[in-house]
Amino acid sequence: MNITRCRRKSISAFSLPLALIMLTAGTSRADSMYGAAHLGVPVSSADTRSRGMGGVSMAISGEDFSFGNPARTVNFWRAGFNAAISQDYRNVKDANGSSSLRATNFLSFRGIFPTYKGYVVSFGVYQWRDLDWDFSDQVSVDILPNDIKRTLSSNGGIYVSRLAVAKAVNAHLAFGLGLDWSFGRAKQLRTLDFQNTDYHSNQESYDFRYSFFRPTLGVLTSYKGTNLGFSVTTSKSAQIRERINFYNGYQDRRKAALKYPASWRLGIARRLSQRSVLAADVEYEGWQSGDLILDSPFTAANQLRYGIGFELLPSAAENPPGYRKFPLRAGFSHATYPFRIAGASVVENTFSLGTGKYYGRGNGMADIAFEYLKRSTAAAGYPEESVFRIVFSLSAFEKWTARPRR
Repeated sequence: MNITRCRRKSISAFSLPLALIMLTAGTSRADSMYGAAHLGVPVSSADTRSRGMGGVSMAISGEDFSFGNPARTVNFWRAGFNAAISQDYRNVKDANGSSSLRATNFLSFRGIFPTYKGYVVSFGVYQWRDLDWDFSDQVSVDILPNDIKRTLSSNGGIYVSRLAVAKAVNAHLAFGLGLDWSFGRAKQLRTLDFQNTDYHSNQESYDFRYSFFRPTLGVLTSYKGTNLGFSVTTSKSAQIRERINFYNGYQDRRKAALKYPASWRLGIARRLSQRSVLAADVEYEGWQSGDLILDSPFTAANQLRYGIGFELLPSAAENPPGYRKFPLRAGFSHATYPFRIAGASVVENTFSLGTGKYYGRGNGMADIAFEYLKRSTAAAGYPEESVFRIVFSLSAFEKWTARPRR
């Protein structure tokens, strides 16, 4: 994206944008700095139950509303609805001190309906990318006597709405197909504040709108207490509508092509006993092979996430201890973000705990997960962000079926 400026001294329209690209930046914090245009912060599509297990969801059994594997809904033998939200408490720390932020986010809504001859139909929406970010830096340009304060900010998100169908071929194999509509909006603002009073400060705003379709295929297999799950989402070249408001009042509307890369997810779950399970997932998105062009200092990178989790179901004893009346869940996940900052990877490590409870004679379910995560990068001047997140979901099921065995 080219930046045009109003100026008083004679500088060509080409030389100053070029100089800004070849900048040296001393960064200062302002809100979260971990976000890049069209990429933002990745959001897990896992349900609250699986979030308590480190986000593993591809191959676990039982009633879980995660979106990762469309074949996994064959575990549902009764219709149900689920909605999940999160409350984030974020602390941002750098050399200048620390600040605390709080945010409430909608994560997902899903309905799952077992139907005729073993087919399971589902519909829902979940947040795929959080496009809320804001940071500033000091830009040094050789042809100007003073620094420029550059501020980049974004507000919005990308969501995925999925209509899916799954079918168990036999007791050991199931397939699923989902049609994903990705949609969303991001409003971005770029401000250049010239410290030299001979130049006018500049502000430009961008309005991006996203809308495209692509399929997700999934498979689930089970044998002697071990489940394997796999899903793949195909690549897609999509048109993004873009509206730009320049500092001088000029408006430009255009469409930009952006290739969304293929992604895949693989998971395994092993039942250790009748009431305990150990599971692991790995996910990959190949952004580095795409055609995404980002503003310096960001460059596209492949996104990788792996997680491991454990669940201990309630005791079957007649009068168990209080803590054994609830499922106990614990997990860990590690993720690299789909972009680098000044060549350095952005990593996120998450530790999680969770539990849940049926209510209303088994016709409803409440789950809660606690996540503690850290985002960091080796890029100079960027802060460490720590987030304490509470995820809560409610589920409601049809009332005329027997109590589940989860």
